[in-house]
Amino acid sequence: MKFEKLDLKRHDLNKVSKLIYETELEVFRSLLGKEEDEVTQNIKRLIKLGNNSLGHENIHVVKHANVIGILVSFSGKETSLWKDFKAYFKILNFNKFLKYMVKGTAISELLTTSVGRNDYYLSNVAVDPTFRGQGIGSYILKNAIKLAEDAECQRLILDVTMDNEGALRLYKRSGFKVYDKNIAEWIFKGQGTWSMEFLFKN
Repeated sequence: MKFEKLDLKRHDLNKVSKLIYETELEVFRSLLGKEEDEVTQNIKRLIKLGNNSLGHENIHVVKHANVIGILVSFSGKETSLWKDFKAYFKILNFNKFLKYMVKGTAISELLTTSVGRNDYYLSNVAVDPTFRGQGIGSYILKNAIKLAEDAECQRLILDVTMDNEGALRLYKRSGFKVYDKNIAEWIFKGQGTWSMEFLFKN
């Protein structure tokens, strides 16, 4: 098993896109299309395009013959909503882009924690269902902590949906603590996220 930077030529981008899609089904369906194939193809376009929060430069994979897990992460110095706007404008038609601007901004404000310049943000963590329960999630988080340390960030942060109890347990076991909650009833009925942080000792 190996944790490595995504390589556009070597790694299966369809598998990577599908794993990313499965981390936030409702969010991606509301922003990138109704059908799974349309959404995963748009995620793949964002990956290949780069210079956005889902760009290839922000993705690591866990490989064991094939891709079995992914991590999308970045420091607060590396990304911005403006970069995402420019990327989505390139891959979506104008009407869908306007929808993304309104809904995407609202989701970002209401369901996602604010990422400071000294923060390292875990955007998406996923493990292939066939390989779950084998410690791969913990392996990804251990490597994420190392990436954040290498980036000289003061804390590692993430958002997890409130009903994802398995992920919440995994993050707590790995040293993350809940510090805030985010609710967006009018966008996704009954859904919200816990903001969690892992603080580095000075």
